[in-house]
Amino acid sequence: MKTWKPNLEETKKRYTDWWNGKGIVLNMWEHFQDGVTPHADIIAPQPPKDLNQKWFDPEWRANYLNWYVAHSSMKADILPVANAHLGPGSLAAILGGVFEGGEDTIWIHPNPNFTDDITFDANNPNWLLHKELLKACKAKANGNYYVGMPDLMEGLDVLAALKGTDMVLLDTVMQPEVLEQQMQQINDIYFRVFDELYDIIREGDEMAFCYFSAWAPGRMTKLQSDISTMISQDDFRRFVQPFIREQCQKIDYTLYHLDGVGAMHHLPALLEIKELNAIQWTPGVGEPQGGSAKWYDLYKQILAAGKSIMACWVTLDELRPLLDNIGGDGVHLEMDFHNEKEVEEAMRIIEEYKNSSTAKTVDKEISDKDGGTTETITISTESDSKDEALAPLYDAIVAGKLEAAVETTQKAIAEGVAPQMLINNYMIKAMGEVGQRFQDGKAFVPQLLMAGRAMKGALELLKPLLQGSASTTIGKVVIGTVKGDLHDIGKNLVASMLEGCGFEVVNIGIDVPAETFVEAVKEHNADILCMSALLTTTMTYMKEVIDALEAAGIRNDVKVMIGGAPVNKQFAEEIGADGYSDNANSAVAVAKELLGKK
Repeated sequence: MKTWKPNLEETKKRYTDWWNGKGIVLNMWEHFQDGVTPHADIIAPQPPKDLNQKWFDPEWRANYLNWYVAHSSMKADILPVANAHLGPGSLAAILGGVFEGGEDTIWIHPNPNFTDDITFDANNPNWLLHKELLKACKAKANGNYYVGMPDLMEGLDVLAALKGTDMVLLDTVMQPEVLEQQMQQINDIYFRVFDELYDIIREGDEMAFCYFSAWAPGRMTKLQSDISTMISQDDFRRFVQPFIREQCQKIDYTLYHLDGVGAMHHLPALLEIKELNAIQWTPGVGEPQGGSAKWYDLYKQILAAGKSIMACWVTLDELRPLLDNIGGDGVHLEMDFHNEKEVEEAMRIIEEYKNSSTAKTVDKEISDKDGGTTETITISTESDSKDEALAPLYDAIVAGKLEAAVETTQKAIAEGVAPQMLINNYMIKAMGEVGQRFQDGKAFVPQLLMAGRAMKGALELLKPLLQGSASTTIGKVVIGTVKGDLHDIGKNLVASMLEGCGFEVVNIGIDVPAETFVEAVKEHNADILCMSALLTTTMTYMKEVIDALEAAGIRNDVKVMIGGAPVNKQFAEEIGADGYSDNANSAVAVAKELLGKK
């Protein structure tokens, strides 16, 4: 294989060393083209006629990627690799999920015909598309560059894409044995899919991976479980760790994508997997990127456990301090390069670092402060009420037991207990307790969902008795995720907490345009409009919704609350929102304060 990268053999040597815990790799995710002398005289294809062609036409994408790689920088260890992905977690599409092309990414919607028995269909159109795309790209590459392995993903993340995040989290409590069986089914299918795609893209035994544009001398993969930020350490060890370990045992070179500060409590379980080679760290929205001093101790802990690291979006000014503090062995740098001058400067820094007699010896003692201790949640057996007959309602909601909550509520109704007393003295207080435990890190999202499910079951019995009573609700809330954004787990948690604490909630779903928000506020005479966004590219749409409320003449009639990972208080003030919350529990307090109900 004679690629467009002149120093490929040197880069391959550095990668081989890095997989074995030695040396430094200087790379970047994706590529840049500005100021680059093309490696071949290749003309860009005509712009795609629509999003379907942009993502799902193998011939068009192969032509585009051929042009893209030919005009990309290959300095340092930047690899010649075509990013032929089909969205994050495309194994879910192979298993029946529905593709949708977006402007910047590919969405995968849940399988409308999902059943608990997960099987592989060799004739699934999305599976055939994977193979057709990789074959078209491989033919176009003609040995000039690698074709990257798509980001298949695995385990809980794939299952969440197939059936919905809420359902998977509930399964950790309601049908754990079924969930374990599904994890094994997904793993078995993953290996079959991986092996067939590997045979298409490999160059000898070598291969490259789309995400992080990495290379290995043999079979390699990127592993992850982003949904694990919402589960406990015990659940991670049960539903994630065994299947990640199996992948590490069967695939030669493995890199785990640790995503966000909420996932850091699972690091000890990852370090227990001796076959895992490396860990990549993504700090998440609102946090400093991978070169920040904030993450030095994290990197030291990983290196001390014998794993290599991948630090992402490192800037030039962060490079030397990072190496001085964590050392230069087993370090993969995904730099934030914009031009070849910056690449050359980074190369000089690394060379000077290697030659410096003052390079520091890194203390590889594992810090106890990030240890993987777990805490058992003890469910209270008492409520604040003196009525012992109704105490089980509080306990059932806190414990997330739907049947017990419904049974106690039915008995209370039969005995003539006032619905308002059940709601205010038991249900709202129980949801408040669960919310506080969540905020304190003593409960996780499955516990919130189970409590909300139990509360809603009891509330359904009370609704017919509450009709016509204005005193039964704190206020009415319309909630939705803004246009262009398909994420709903955070929104649903906020909706459950608001409803559980006495608000009437109208959940209008995901990908909601401004006019739909306005119509819902008018139709339901809402007191509060809540908007959610998970992407920095969609959060700006919140301002368009507020402008639409102004244009409709109803802005002063409704309070606007916003939330989501990229959103903060400053952004809320900039766009003219009335309130902001960064979690489901505090959202209730903010909503009450906006309505003067605190």
